[in-house]
Amino acid sequence: MTPYELLDLALSLSNRIDTHWTLFISVHLALIGGIIYVDRPLARNEKFAAIIIYSGFALVNYFMMKNQALFLGSIYQQIFQMKEQACCLDNSVIEYVVGLHEWDSASKTLTSILATHIVMYIILMLSIFYDRVLPQK
Repeated sequence: MTPYELLDLALSLSNRIDTHWTLFISVHLALIGGIIYVDRPLARNEKFAAIIIYSGFALVNYFMMKNQALFLGSIYQQIFQMKEQACCLDNSVIEYVVGLHEWDSASKTLTSILATHIVMYIILMLSIFYDRVLPQK
């Protein structure tokens, strides 16, 4: 593959990762907003359904984002291997991607994906388990 094709693939994959982050954030805003909006405590079967459905969503979203981040890391590695070729010696974009690879951005991305999913899972589970009616003034 040429550097242009690899960069095009990297940008396309980055857009997919951004789309998954947007979906992740939107689902959490909707769920937390729904829990807050409902004036009664969730019934036991509603809590069970919410836990099962959310756990499935979180797991699928995590693994999709993880695989895309690993794939993006492999593209960065491929570009890194091309840095000494004539096409890439004075290319600022290639230098930037090489810097990302040397900084180990793929590993940092994987860590942030995992940490964010764990933190949000805990927050949502606590929100579901401890859902209560607010006292009336």
